[in-house]
This record gives sequence, C-alpha cells and structure tokens, in this order.
Amino acid sequence: MKNRFNRIRPHHLALAILGSSTAMGGTEATAAAPSSCLDWVKVSGYAAIAYTHTDNGTETFADGGSPFDAVKVGFEGTQGPVGGYASLFYTPGVASDEAGILDAYLTYKAGAFTLTGGKYLSYLGYEAFDAVNMTQITYANGLGAVPAYHNGIKIDYASDVLGAGFNISDSIRGGDGFWTGDEEISDDQGYEAYVSYKGIDKLTIWAGIGYENTDGLAAEDFITYDLWSSYSLSEKMTIAGEVAYNDSGTTCGIQGLAFLKYAFTDQFSTAFRFGIDEFKSGGTDNRKYTFAPAYAFCDEFLIRAELSFNDTVKDEDSVFSGIQAIAKF
Repeated sequence: MKNRFNRIRPHHLALAILGSSTAMGGTEATAAAPSSCLDWVKVSGYAAIAYTHTDNGTETFADGGSPFDAVKVGFEGTQGPVGGYASLFYTPGVASDEAGILDAYLTYKAGAFTLTGGKYLSYLGYEAFDAVNMTQITYANGLGAVPAYHNGIKIDYASDVLGAGFNISDSIRGGDGFWTGDEEISDDQGYEAYVSYKGIDKLTIWAGIGYENTDGLAAEDFITYDLWSSYSLSEKMTIAGEVAYNDSGTTCGIQGLAFLKYAFTDQFSTAFRFGIDEFKSGGTDNRKYTFAPAYAFCDEFLIRAELSFNDTVKDEDSVFSGIQAIAKF
C-alpha cells in the first residue's frame, strides 16, 4: 500500500508580533501579526539506514540502496483547494541516480474529487514505496508487476466507503531516469485505474489495472492487474493478501503475498509474510518466507529486523538477514 509517510507539522518558529497598544485619541490600535508560510507549508521526511547480509557472502551497510538506505524530505503546501507536494530523495548504490527530485506535483480539490498533475507514485501495490511505511526491510516479490513513479495527470474520488482513480502518464514501466517515467508522451502512454471499498468496518478491498501502449515500438505492451485486501481482526492483529498478474512481453507471470502483523505491545510488533512469484517467462519461480520484528522507541524512531528465506525451483536458495533503523519527522 503506497501510502505516503506520516506528515508532522513542524513547530512554529517565533513569528508573531504581539499586539501593541498605542493611545490615539482615546482609541487603542493593535498591530496584527503577519502571516507566515509555516501556516500552509508542512515539512516531513525520514532517514533509513540498514545492515544486511545474505548467505552468498553479500554484505552491505549504508550503501544497499532503496528500500534499505534512504533519506527523504518532503514539502507540502496548501492554500484553499490548491495544493502541491515535492520531495528530495537520496539513496546510495543505485547506479548514477543516487539523489534527485522524487515527487513533484500540484493538486486541486473540488468536493470529493482531486485533480493532480506532475510526477507521482503509482496506484498499484500493497507494499509501500517509502521505507518508513514498510513493515519489513525487503519486498515480497521480484516479478515486477508493481510500477513506481511516472509523470502525468490523474483524478481521484474519495469517500468514507468508496475510492476510485484514473491517470494518464508518460509510461508505466518507467524510463532510465531517477524513478520516473520515460518522459515522452508522444512515444507511448501509460494508464492506471483503481477502485477501493471500505464499507465494512476494518476491511479494505482494492483492485487496480495498469496498461502501457507502446505504439508499435520494439518493446511489448505492458499490462498488470492487481488485487489486494486487508482486514484488522483486532487492535493488535492485521491480515492482508495480494495477487497481481503482469505481462511486459519479456516477463510474464503472477505474484502474490500473504501478510500478518501482530502488535504484542504499543512498542513491539512482528510481521509474518509469505511471497510467491510464478513466471510463465523471463524469470525463476520463487517462494519467500519472512519474519520481521520491530520496536518503536517513540513515534519518531524505530528499529526493525528481518529474516527471509528464498526458496527457488532451481535450488538456488538463499537466506537474507538485516536490521534497519528509521527516524522520521
């Protein structure tokens, strides 16, 4: 679920000029405090750093790339129905694209509808993009059915029960840049749509589709279908499941996950996850079993660990272990 990380309004700096009284012909004049941009701009972000190890000898510390290690700072502004969001993102070890602008979009709200234009995250996928919103260190799947960022325009509808959205973008599978689309609407176009239902208490059902028309280019058309659901059995336990089908020409198959999270206390919780990738072409089938405990020292700082076992059909099994610290503001 690619919900954006929690935004915390920063403390107001000293900005108000206290009203002063001046005797003027028996009347009292009070100086008004000037408005501050801090009234309508929010700054939020997080930093994640991790040590990871796999039994094939690969070992990393603070250079594993997203989602292992990352720093993100976001700026959100609102003035009436108009808003905007931009973020700066840094992650080491990702080719030459280690830092850059990640989000950059404007919004306009009219009742239950929101119109957005710019660079934004895909609708698709149960697991979050940002490390601060993950429950584990790694992702469950490797098929590639869930896109990341692209550039375009979208419209969303949201109520207490129903949600829906549709976007037109420069691509779905992305380009060569820094987590962005291919930035050429003329060559191909991407389309995404989703509907969600929350009419039953503590239950969310979400279904979406992504399609990229390559307009006869050498690359094949890309299509992906995604269905996930989550349910809070209690205040302590949440379960979820997802299945997605993807066909990008060279890669075709189905990916899925089953998820359970249990909060033993307000600070300590553990996630259990099973991921599966079954390829018709372009990859190796895999089963992934994950155990991921986490301890939140406070709202702004937590440490999580992960132990995952990958079971492939080619007997190239591997064990991943890691520990990650996340600070957010």
